[in-house]
This record gives sequence, structure tokens and C-alpha cells, in this order.
Amino acid sequence: MAKYIDLHINNGDVVLDAGNNPTFLTDREVIAQDIVHAIIETGLANLLISDRGTGVNDDTKTRIKLLVEDDVRIMPGTVIVQENDIKKGEWWVTAQTLDFGKISSKINSAV
Repeated sequence: MAKYIDLHINNGDVVLDAGNNPTFLTDREVIAQDIVHAIIETGLANLLISDRGTGVNDDTKTRIKLLVEDDVRIMPGTVIVQENDIKKGEWWVTAQTLDFGKISSKINSAV
């Protein structure tokens, strides 16, 4: 039995199955989705993605780490925010959940 259940949201829209019914996420995937949405809703995703060498990234990464660590489902000290080495401008957040293992999600600039 799942501890957390939520609608699956992609690019601001509810994801539908073949019968046009909403799809759901559970547990680990819910936490990952919630974290990305929190980052987007605070505006930190836009700051991180739009920065082009102005030095804002370090401050923004720290703010994102603190935001993610405030989630009671995340193990403190495990949050990493990093840019994809191959695809510059693509950012990822990874963390260890208390109950469901590691999560890793791409940070987008829009829900």
C-alpha cells in the first residue's frame, strides 16, 4: 500500500492514460515531483536556469538545497544540485528520502 499518492503532472498538465483517465504517482515519485514543483513555485528554477555566468548559481543552489531539506521526507545533508556536464543549462536535484531511497529529478523552468 502506497504511503503517498498524487496526480502525475507533466509540463503543467495532468498526464492521462489511454482511456483519458488521470494517472497517479506513488511514494518516491510523489516526493520527487513535489520537490521539483516547490523549486519552480519559489522561482528558484528560473534563477538557476537563466543565469549565464553572473555568479548567481552558487547562491541559488544553496537556496534550493535548503528548500529541499525542509521537506520532512528528505534526509538532511543528502541534497545535491548540479548542472549536467554534457548538456549545459540542464540542472538536476538529487536527494535521499527517508523511506524510499534516492530521488533524482530534472529542474525545469515551468511546471
